[in-house]
Amino acid sequence: MDKVKVALCGTGFVGGIHAKALMTCPDCDLVAVYTRDKKKGEKFADEFSIPEAHTDFEKMLTEVDCDAVTLGLPNDLHRDFCIKAAGRGKHVFVEKPLCLTLEEADEMIEACRKGGVLLVYGENLCFAPKFARVRRLVEEGALGNVFLIKQRESHFGPHSPWFWDARRSGGGSFMDMGCHGIEYARWLLGKPKIENVYLSCGSYVHGGRTQAEDDSVAIITFEGGARAIIENSWAQRGGLDDRVEVFGSEGVAFADLVHGNAIRTYSEIGYGYAAEKAPGTTGWSSTIYQEEWLYGYPAELSHFVSSCQGVEKPIETGEDGRIVLEALFAGYESARTGMAVKLPFKPPRGKKPIELWKDLK
Repeated sequence: MDKVKVALCGTGFVGGIHAKALMTCPDCDLVAVYTRDKKKGEKFADEFSIPEAHTDFEKMLTEVDCDAVTLGLPNDLHRDFCIKAAGRGKHVFVEKPLCLTLEEADEMIEACRKGGVLLVYGENLCFAPKFARVRRLVEEGALGNVFLIKQRESHFGPHSPWFWDARRSGGGSFMDMGCHGIEYARWLLGKPKIENVYLSCGSYVHGGRTQAEDDSVAIITFEGGARAIIENSWAQRGGLDDRVEVFGSEGVAFADLVHGNAIRTYSEIGYGYAAEKAPGTTGWSSTIYQEEWLYGYPAELSHFVSSCQGVEKPIETGEDGRIVLEALFAGYESARTGMAVKLPFKPPRGKKPIELWKDLK
């Protein structure tokens, strides 16, 4: 079977994770990387032994022999890059969240359908080894009927500056990480319909840096009665926290993704990726190692490659990403009204999720 030739888009933290993950896949060849910064692209290509670095995405699609692209780009670029890639017959892997509006989601899904290519949605928690094992416990019936899931992902804020710009990101901690908890809980339960969403959120620490929320708590109710409590924060000091708790009629399961695999660390100056200091790494923190494996990226990207070969059927699709985006919209509407919002929910056309909660200055 021929190898899948993949071009990477984005050379930030997620782009590096994608590169490391795909390098572990024997059925994949990394053939090119795109970024707007020529020097950064060349350095990235050299680091990961990628033959070509490009600063023109459309030119790369024309000149490079590739079968698929991965989009590790700011949220506001997902729609345009996806449609361009689909138009050139390239399979698309897009990082969460899918995009910024439901209209964009529909356009992406349709473009990939029309182009006869896959649109695979990047939800790595479905592939994280610990969290995937929890789902197998549920499938095996070890926990009985699941009635409550708690998922928490928190830290002191993202690395890249664009996350703090609500116009580009579409929201804060809930948009950034709530999408993980929503889809993981939905996947764990077998993807039932979401009935309603309640969200409480606010800006408690980073109000001078972003118009978006830096802390959020959501309650998701699924068809059949199961609930998920999704806690997310950009305001938590002390490093990353990522865990799930599952409660069923016959048992419970607790999975801490980070702390059982981390190095307890104290640093006066902090640490991070390349030249960037990660927020919350001064003082005591938990240093993660083999992060791409811990978070399931090699399994996720290998699954994408196998899906491109037609060997597997995608676990997470553009349609799944759209469902998550609709739930995010419902959450911000709930934050505005103070009431749970039923799905299906149709937000005002063209509005970003956060704009349902507050007007952007």
